[in-house]
Amino acid sequence: MKIIQKLNIINFVYIFGGIILAGVCISGLITSDVRWMNWHYSRLGEGGQMSAIIFNIAIFMSAMVIYLLSRELGADIIKLPNLSETARLKAVKLIRRLFQAISICLVCVAVFPFDVFPTVHDIFGYSMLLLFLSLCWFMPIILPKLSTRLYTYGKFIIFSTIFCYILFGVYKLITLLIVETIVFTLLYIWLIFFVKEVNSKIYHKNDK
Repeated sequence: MKIIQKLNIINFVYIFGGIILAGVCISGLITSDVRWMNWHYSRLGEGGQMSAIIFNIAIFMSAMVIYLLSRELGADIIKLPNLSETARLKAVKLIRRLFQAISICLVCVAVFPFDVFPTVHDIFGYSMLLLFLSLCWFMPIILPKLSTRLYTYGKFIIFSTIFCYILFGVYKLITLLIVETIVFTLLYIWLIFFVKEVNSKIYHKNDK
């Protein structure tokens, strides 16, 4: 049962990435407006055509997966060794709320397309980014018993994100689409790393 639970929580992460990738690829292939490649991914959700519907449904579905992941993560974090019960409970509460906030942001990004609600769309889109970056930055405080590699990689993501936005916003050397691709890839790798790190601590403890 424990092995199944371990595979399930990691599979949530893979399903999340698979849904996003499938939505972007299918929408990008069938859209009649190829200008999105010079802008950003949110353009795929505009216009109300089939490509936009597919993209927005994929984003909505990915939000549901993140919500389920938040619940499974909480169930695993509460089992972490070398932490007081109070620390574990606080970590579970905070991480669940952060991931659930991310899922809400994803829902709003899907429901409020950029062409109709640009301000609302941007607020929730960038809020989602800030929530992920907050997890990267504060994870050594939230869960201080994970690996130094995870914490270091989290800091690397933050500085890489800042660097990418400088290249885009100040020097105009790259497009926002490239920034989004780089940052999402880095954050997705962090998510896999984080979930596997939590699982390894739990099952290493249980093997002793």
